[in-house]
Order: sequence, then C-alpha cells, then structure tokens
Amino acid sequence: MSAAVRVLSSLPAEAPGFDVRDAEALARLHLAELRHFWHRARRRFIVQELRALSVLPPARVLELGCGAGSVSLALAQEGYRVVGADGHRGLLELAHRRAPQAEYWQVDLADERLAWPARDFDAVGLFDVIEHLERPRPLLERALRALRPGGVLVGTVPAARALWSPVDVSAGHQRRYEREELRAELTTLEGARLLEVAPFFRVLYPLMWWQRRRLRRRTPAAASRANLALPRWPINGALEALLELERRAVAGIPRVLPGASLWFAVRRRD
Repeated sequence: MSAAVRVLSSLPAEAPGFDVRDAEALARLHLAELRHFWHRARRRFIVQELRALSVLPPARVLELGCGAGSVSLALAQEGYRVVGADGHRGLLELAHRRAPQAEYWQVDLADERLAWPARDFDAVGLFDVIEHLERPRPLLERALRALRPGGVLVGTVPAARALWSPVDVSAGHQRRYEREELRAELTTLEGARLLEVAPFFRVLYPLMWWQRRRLRRRTPAAASRANLALPRWPINGALEALLELERRAVAGIPRVLPGASLWFAVRRRD
C-alpha cells in the first residue's frame, strides 16, 4: 500500500472486489471516467451544486466511496481540500496517482465502529454509494458526524425503479431510489435538516428506459459491459452536450420531470 493512503480499516477478505488490482479492469475504468459522457457530466453537476450551496474552494470535502478518484480529482482541481475514502486498495492507489494533492483513507464504510480521524469537514459526499447498501442509515449518520456544525451532506443515487435492469445487479445495487423514498430516508436523520432531493440527468431518462429494456435479457456481466462501453464519438459528444444544456438550464426545467439520477443535500444542525 502506498504511504500516501492512510489505512483506517479494511474490507473483509471475502468482500466482492476486495483488492481491485486487475490492470485491464482499471484501464477500462480510467478510460470511462476520463471520456464517458456520464462521468464528465456528473462531475460538472456536482461542482455546480456544491457552489450553489455556498461550499466554495478551499472548503474541506470528504468523499466517501471515492473509488478511483474521478470526483475527488475534479474537486481538487477546483481548489477544494479533498479527502477520498474507499475500501478498495487498487482503486485508492489509482486515485492517488490521479490527484496526489488529495489525501486518501482506506476504510470499510460498513464498519460502524470506526471513528473518523477528522470531524470538521465543510461537506461530505456520497456519490452513487448508498444504493449499494442494504442499510444505508448507519453510513448516513456517520457521514453527518464527520461534518462541522452547519456543514452539508450531499450525494447522488440512481433513480427510478422502472430503470432497474441487469446493469444494477452487476453493479451491486440494492435499489434504485424513488424521490419520495429518498426524502423519507433523509428527513428522519437526527441532527440534520433536509435541503433538497432533486432529479437530474432528465434528458437521459427516456433513453435509459429504452436501453434497459433491451438489456434485460442479457446476463448482468454482459449488460454491464454494454452499459459501460464508451459510445462512439458522435453519440458520446452529443449526449454530453445535451447534459450540459440541461445543467445550464436546470432552473428552468420543471422538477416534477423524472431523472435517471437524484441529487440530495442535508445540512447538519448547529
């Protein structure tokens, strides 16, 4: 393990993907996070929403479940002081190579006994993380405790049970969230005030609805490969442009329209 990664706790050896070091898989992930329209658009959306909440650089941000550091890198490049935390050693080492200016913690996020070494973050991010957990509440509560009073807990989740497919099975998702389901989870968090639960990637919803139905007859592994493959340049560029238009016009789009993802934000009470 690189000395740049601080080991707080480790995933059990039987955990899926305990040590993600497969060179080919990491190369595919790196390419997708670098060039795929979904990853590129999501990073810009997250930065925009943090700024809208007045979380501005050089604010301290803890990203739980940072994976290979795609979002951590984007935040560090914006001038945020970033700590990325994940349980997978290979992914953390890739994250450190991408953004050596950030700090990294290896941690089993399901370890409810773990105390954070720092509890004064301006924001904690859970970007496509809690949908992997059967019981997300303990992690949400622990994430809240890592904040300074008045700090914000933010995140993204896949939306809409109608979009469920073998892709979700392969990704290890326990659920895709409905908006009111997520609101109910967050409004009962002790010591927090819900700020918003809002759909985004709305232009993708009909496309994903069609695509996921085509993939339902495939195995989870085959569906995942098809879903993560980098689209050809004209399609990849066109979808990224559509999502950029949505991001810039978000205030003028009725929020009742469904999205392929949901954004959430809660504030820790003083």
